[in-house]
Amino acid sequence: MKTSQTHKAFSDPQSLVATPKVAAALMARLQKNPLQLNQRHQELAAILRDHQVLKPQSTAFSMRVLDTDFGVGLDFLQTWKLWIESFETGHHPHHLDYVAVCEQPLRLADAKVLHQSLPQLNALSAKLQEQYPEPIKGFHQLDFGKVKLTLVYAELTQALAQIRGDFDVHLGPTEAVFCAGATSHKTYVPPWHRPHSSLAYKSKVAIIGAGICGTATALGLSERGFEVTLIEKGEALASGASGNRQGMLYAKLPDNATIAGQFHQQGLQHTMAALKRHLGNEHWQACGLMQVATDEKQATQMQAVLKREYPSSWLQWLNQRQAQQLAKQPVSAGGLYFPKSGWVSPKPWCEALYKKSGADLWLNTTVLSMQQTKQQGWRLSLSGAYEGEYEFDAVVIANANGAKNLLAQQNLALKAIRGQVTYVETQQSPALVVCGQGYVTPGQQGILSVGASYNLHTFEPQLSDEDHVGNLERLRQVLPNKKALDVNDVMGGWVGFRAVTPDYLPMVGQLADEAAVIKAFAKLRQDANYKFVQDMPYLPGLYINAGHGSKGFVSAPLSAQILASQMANQSLPVAQCVAWGLDPNRFIIRDLIRRKR
Repeated sequence: MKTSQTHKAFSDPQSLVATPKVAAALMARLQKNPLQLNQRHQELAAILRDHQVLKPQSTAFSMRVLDTDFGVGLDFLQTWKLWIESFETGHHPHHLDYVAVCEQPLRLADAKVLHQSLPQLNALSAKLQEQYPEPIKGFHQLDFGKVKLTLVYAELTQALAQIRGDFDVHLGPTEAVFCAGATSHKTYVPPWHRPHSSLAYKSKVAIIGAGICGTATALGLSERGFEVTLIEKGEALASGASGNRQGMLYAKLPDNATIAGQFHQQGLQHTMAALKRHLGNEHWQACGLMQVATDEKQATQMQAVLKREYPSSWLQWLNQRQAQQLAKQPVSAGGLYFPKSGWVSPKPWCEALYKKSGADLWLNTTVLSMQQTKQQGWRLSLSGAYEGEYEFDAVVIANANGAKNLLAQQNLALKAIRGQVTYVETQQSPALVVCGQGYVTPGQQGILSVGASYNLHTFEPQLSDEDHVGNLERLRQVLPNKKALDVNDVMGGWVGFRAVTPDYLPMVGQLADEAAVIKAFAKLRQDANYKFVQDMPYLPGLYINAGHGSKGFVSAPLSAQILASQMANQSLPVAQCVAWGLDPNRFIIRDLIRRKR
C-alpha cells in the first residue's frame, strides 16, 4: 500500500524552538494590554455561545475547540476561564477538549514574561507553565483533569493532516480551517482507519486487568464521565506484569522518523508529566537515564539519533568521563543521556491512578467468559470474590497475555515472553538509571533492580538462578565496579511475562470481528489499494489496551488516553498516523495483504 504523508511520522529536525529573532517578533505580536484582553474575552464568549456550547440550555458533555494559532495560549487561557465561569449557570459542558497548533513554540521563559502581563489569568497561566512542554515536534497532551490541552508543535498543514476529532469551535485563520476540512472530506479513508464508535456519557465500563494498563485506562475513562469497574484476578493491584519493584522509564529512539519512535518519545514525555501529578517523590525519580553504547555500531546509531536535533534539555551525548560523573561511579562507555527520564515503583503508581479514578475495584475475581447482549453490551461471567453474572455497556481488555484466553476466537497477535529481574544488595548504586543490554536502577533501601532477561522458551513462574547469573553479567557490562558481585549477593527477584506483538507496538482501540473482517475485505489479497465502501465490522463496546512489551510504563498511560478519547468521541492526543499504527485490527489487514489469510 502506498504511504501518504498522513501515514508518516513528523519529519526531522525534532526541535522546533523559535530562534531569538522569531521569538522577539512573536513576543511583540502576542503582547496584549488589559483592554485588548477584555475585548478578546468578550469575542470568545460570543463565539462559544453562537456555537451552542456555552448557552444556558447546553447539555453537551464536552466543549471541543480547535485553535490553529496557539502563540502562548492566550485564547486557551481565556476559553478555560469562560468554561469555569459557565459553571455558575449549572448548564455547562463537563469537559473542555482543546487542541491547538503552534508552529514556532516559545521557550518557557519567554512565555512566562508574556503571562506576567495577564494578572486576571495568573492562576491558570501558572498551571499551564507547570506542564509547558519541550519544543519537540509532534503532539503533547497537557492534562488539567476535566480540561485537556493537546498542543501540536508542527507546521500548520502537517499538523492539520494529523489531527483527528470533531470540533464545535474553530479559532484561528479561517483559510487554514477550511483547507483542513476540505482535505478530510476529499481523501479516501480505509474502513480500518475511520473513527471508532463512541459510548454514551456515564456508560458502565468493565476493565479486565488492574496493572498499569488497567488503572491508567480507569482514570482516563472516569475523567470523561464513565462509570468504571476494575476486575483483577490477583489479590492486589499490579499483581501481574506491572508488579516489579522498580521500572525504568526509557524510550529507544530510532535514527529516522518512524511512527514507533514518535509514539515512544511522546509516551516518555507523557509519563514523566503524569508522575508529577499523580505520585509522590518517594515512588519515582526523574534522576536521568544513560543508554551506554556497548559497541562501535551502537555508538554510530546513537550519533545518528542526535543528528535528528532533539532539544538538549531532552537528549544529550555524554562521553565516558561525563557519564561517570553523573553516575558517580565507573561506567563502561559514553552514550545517550535523557536528563528528564528516570524510574518508577509500579505498584504505588497503579494504586495512585486507581484512587484518583474513583473506580470500583473487584479483586480476587476471574472472568470466565464474555457474551454480547441483545442491547449491544456485554455479560461477564465471574468467579471468585464477585462470583456471578454482570452486564456492562462496554469492556476494555487490559490483562496483557490473558486477553488471548478471553478472546480465543479473535486470534490476537500477542506473545508471552518471560522476563526476570534480579534484586542485588549493594552500598554503592548509580545515581541514575544505566542501560545497556539490560538495565540497572538507583537503589532503594540499598537494593538495586537489575534486568531483565528475555526468555522465549519457558513459562516457568519461579525465579531462575541461570537468569540471575545473566542479569549480573548485564550489570557488569555497564558498571565495571560490580564485577565482584555474584549470586550470593542476590536478595531475590521478580518474574513477569511481557505481552508482545509482532511489530512491538501495543494494541489500542476497538476490536473488530475477525471472521467478518476477513470476509468483508478479502479483495485485499488481490489489490492492497482497493477502496471499500463498507465500514469496519467492529464489535460494539469491546476495546483493548495490551501488548506493551517491556515499555509499558512509557506506552500504557498515553495509550489509555488514546483509548479513552476514542470511547468518548474526543480529539486524539496523538497523531492520526500513531493511532492507526496502534489499531488492534492491523494484523488482520496486513495478513490479508500479504495473503497469509
